Amino acid sequence: MPEADRKSTPRRPESAITLRGCRQHNLQGFDLDIPLGKLTVVTGPSGSGKSSLAFHTLYAEGQRRYVETFSPYVRQFFDRMDKPAVDHIEGIPPAIAIEQQNHVRTTRSTVGTLTEINDYLKLLFARLAIGYDPLTGETIQPDSPESAAAWATKNLAGKPVLVTFPIPTPPDSKAGEILPLLNAQGYLRILLDGQIIRTDENWSAGFIPPVIHIVQDRLTLTPENHSRLLEALEAAFTLGKGHATISDTGIPARSSSFSTTWTNPKTGFTLRKPTAALFSFNSPLGACPKCRGFGRIIGIDLEKAVPDKSLSIAQGAIKPFQGERGDECQHDLVRNCKERDIDIKCPFENLSEDEQEWIYYGDRKTGDLTPDELQGYLILKC
Repeated sequence: MPEADRKSTPRRPESAITLRGCRQHNLQGFDLDIPLGKLTVVTGPSGSGKSSLAFHTLYAEGQRRYVETFSPYVRQFFDRMDKPAVDHIEGIPPAIAIEQQNHVRTTRSTVGTLTEINDYLKLLFARLAIGYDPLTGETIQPDSPESAAAWATKNLAGKPVLVTFPIPTPPDSKAGEILPLLNAQGYLRILLDGQIIRTDENWSAGFIPPVIHIVQDRLTLTPENHSRLLEALEAAFTLGKGHATISDTGIPARSSSFSTTWTNPKTGFTLRKPTAALFSFNSPLGACPKCRGFGRIIGIDLEKAVPDKSLSIAQGAIKPFQGERGDECQHDLVRNCKERDIDIKCPFENLSEDEQEWIYYGDRKTGDLTPDELQGYLILKC
């Protein structure tokens, strides 16, 4: 592009990919600003340089800069593209190219699988997933020392608090057996029924509940103690196997439980951790249990079995029984209808509900059949 024309080029957006002097393959040294965060489509006739711009310039440079962030040892395992012929590129993010390929279509193929975009979407959904407790509707998400400390700073600022973690105890354990053991491990206090109990006292009787809360630290929530709070929470999550509690020592006492797993501490309901397999219909974890990921269900549609209910059985109301293949079934149905005194010349819609149910299901009642048995029975029937 001539220098005079470059001076008249509109000012580029603040968030944009800036390309100057692109000369890759069919490109003739032009300048371009591509806004970030928006969908940009490159179109044009054959040979105009679409692939040269999209793949051999933008993608090649984005890939090259991303690969350079790795160590020399890791870089040797990447297939890198050549540096594009361009004067200057600024603001380019790491690039991903989804190329068109001729895949073999199967009954499980979709647009997402053929373009391989499903591989990226299921990874994205696993990261963005939000869990909800089906019992209470509360949001379930893993906690961290930072998130627990943020809750405590917001709700209990300036108050003395206890950081505790739960541990299970053997059934019918006595205080005289458990508390000395905790004291030997350096834990001087436990929280039992809202009261702080020292482990170095003489305990000879009394049973311990199945779960007790060990006091990891006692501190006042001030800005100066923030790092101490984080250290206490990190230790509590580790020793409590992902569970910790922050309790207010005031009256009335206020506490909140936290978990690094996908568990609601209030109800104990646990969700499976979101993974890419949960968002893939080709995986047993993510496939619909009803259609098993096919998107279609094989079954019997009774409306199609009797499409015209104004016809009688003699006129061929049962469509699957018509023709050479169903002729024997039609004769059996007519013979059994005569034995039960069912009028085979009466329109199907005018038959009683009991008579229609008998024609559909036979002598065995549908309530006695499981869904799988019912489907198999209908298949054999029709």
